[in-house]
Amino acid sequence: MTPLQLDLISQAFGVLLTPENLVFIAVGVTFGMLAGSIPGFTGTNTVAIALPFTLPMTAEIALVTLSAIYVGANYGGAIPAVLINTPGTAGATATVLDAYPMSQQGDASKALGISIFASVVGGFVSAIIILFLLQPIGEIAFLFTNREIFVLGIFGLTAVAVAIGDNIRKGLVGGFIGLLIAVMPVDPTTGQRRLDFGFFGLYDEVPFVPVVVGLFAISELFYLINKAAISEDNSINTSYRDIFEGVRYVISRPVALIRAMGIGLIIGSMPGAGTSVANFVSWGAAKSMSDKPESFGEGNPDGVIASESSNSAVTAGSLVPTLALGIPGSGTTAVMLAALLLHGLRPGPQLMQNFALEANVIILSLLVANVFLLISALAISKYLVRVVTMPANLIVPAILALTVIGAFAMRSSMFDVWMMFIFGIIGFVMRENDYSLIPLILGIILGPIIEGSFLRSMLVSSNDPFYFFGSTIAIVLWVLTVLALFIQPLSNLIRGVIANRTDFMN
Repeated sequence: MTPLQLDLISQAFGVLLTPENLVFIAVGVTFGMLAGSIPGFTGTNTVAIALPFTLPMTAEIALVTLSAIYVGANYGGAIPAVLINTPGTAGATATVLDAYPMSQQGDASKALGISIFASVVGGFVSAIIILFLLQPIGEIAFLFTNREIFVLGIFGLTAVAVAIGDNIRKGLVGGFIGLLIAVMPVDPTTGQRRLDFGFFGLYDEVPFVPVVVGLFAISELFYLINKAAISEDNSINTSYRDIFEGVRYVISRPVALIRAMGIGLIIGSMPGAGTSVANFVSWGAAKSMSDKPESFGEGNPDGVIASESSNSAVTAGSLVPTLALGIPGSGTTAVMLAALLLHGLRPGPQLMQNFALEANVIILSLLVANVFLLISALAISKYLVRVVTMPANLIVPAILALTVIGAFAMRSSMFDVWMMFIFGIIGFVMRENDYSLIPLILGIILGPIIEGSFLRSMLVSSNDPFYFFGSTIAIVLWVLTVLALFIQPLSNLIRGVIANRTDFMN
């Protein structure tokens, strides 16, 4: 790092660490965390709601406040994921897989401790990396054209579908159904309506929030109505000792933490990929590299680390294309991009020449916001854990009310509420038949990205299918996709041979 860069960072800290900015960061983190914990109330919604209130502020205070809200909302989605099997935000969807089973087993305090510390470390360290590597990472992200983004989407969906369970066929079927649902409403190139069955509510897109809430929360209600509480372990300890046990566990797993941060940082730096893609890819990578892959989805703490650390790393990573290229890396950074423009800052390749101080202030605000997040989240986590021991006859109506509000709030439409219940039934049927919900969700998330990138690539290449093999990055991703299809069967075969040889020798 050059002396000029160090001097710039020092100036940015001087601008950031004023009493006024610190108050706005604390308020922003708390507001974001609470809003993000409401199922269906996305980080994008939270930042968008706050945007008008920041217009009278100076550019620095406005961007610091919005960055703090972004950090808080990004973690807030993990709170209901741990406690009630409902991701508060799309980025916490993979957190549900292991965090909620931990709660059911009486380890809600530990799960919250893991989610808090993994999230904070992921966000903090990735922000430091971005601070030093904003410009070079921006140049790498620029290499990802529609062709590479299409192949990345195929790889992500395949890897997760294969890694999610023992039955590859069921995983791939779930992902394919998700893709079909995602491409229902409108052709992105012609604007022609398709597969909307005459429902105006499907005119624009399949409503993602009702689908996610239905698949996870409503399907879980079918199981909860026959239980006394979320966790039937009455010995759950809500002391800070258990929460800090989760913190210590994260510290003891540096490799898992670094891997998740790296995945989140890289995927977050790719325009349009976002937290939903990163945490599934990270979770799948953690499972495939684990000595006990069968424990993932059953309450493995490493699954929580993988999801939450990568999820938070995306927060910093998604600012790379936003600041360096002027292309939002996620829905939330699209709102941040609007805030930058409203305050007279134009992101793009010249940002580090024209607005270097402001860019450094934004990234440094993520560091400070994560410190505030650690303090505030740990302070309230002891009391949040008690949710899992509340009687089911109180929890079920409360969850039902929250889910209906969350589904309705997105577009103020009862159609979305009915969609939520329909997908709740679909989710229940899938779970009863041992189909994982995750490939289905990921297919819905990646569908528009895959289709849009595919169609734009075909237009650029004059419908040449070999265009998708025309770059080194694309070829590497295709190879990884093929390996993902065969690595689990080969792994199972090798383990079987080793087991048979061991039995024979004994």
